[in-house]
Amino acid sequence: MPRDYDKIALSDQKRAELLEEVPVMRFATVDADGLPHVVPVQFAEVEGAICFETDDDSIKTQNVRATGKAAAVVDAGGHDYIQHRGIMWRGDARVVDDRETIEKIERALFGTVKSIDGADGHDRVKIALDPRTEVTWDFRQLAP
Repeated sequence: MPRDYDKIALSDQKRAELLEEVPVMRFATVDADGLPHVVPVQFAEVEGAICFETDDDSIKTQNVRATGKAAAVVDAGGHDYIQHRGIMWRGDARVVDDRETIEKIERALFGTVKSIDGADGHDRVKIALDPRTEVTWDFRQLAP
């Protein structure tokens, strides 16, 4: 029997609170061998896209360039199932190449236009996941 996510969906306010509370998401792509590649990244939502910075030569960047697809999840609530809440996105992913969007992502991530300190020796890129679907849940709504 399919789950009725409308009963446990996050309100817009609770969604915004969760995004403020949790600084790291898990970003998933698929390698050339068909296996998932899932890594934690610091992220920001910019004009509806879920964005982050990474090394240009990273596996996740290679996978995004190869497939143009990704998924991500952010969640909170610890080990107690009834406290669990989260957001999952699936959609099109891309390496951002226009300067204006890059600067918006940098401001959202770092509060200024700059890349992560200590990334010397690596070219940095911004990745944007443009969600086709978003599913939210807040199991606290099931509590009596």
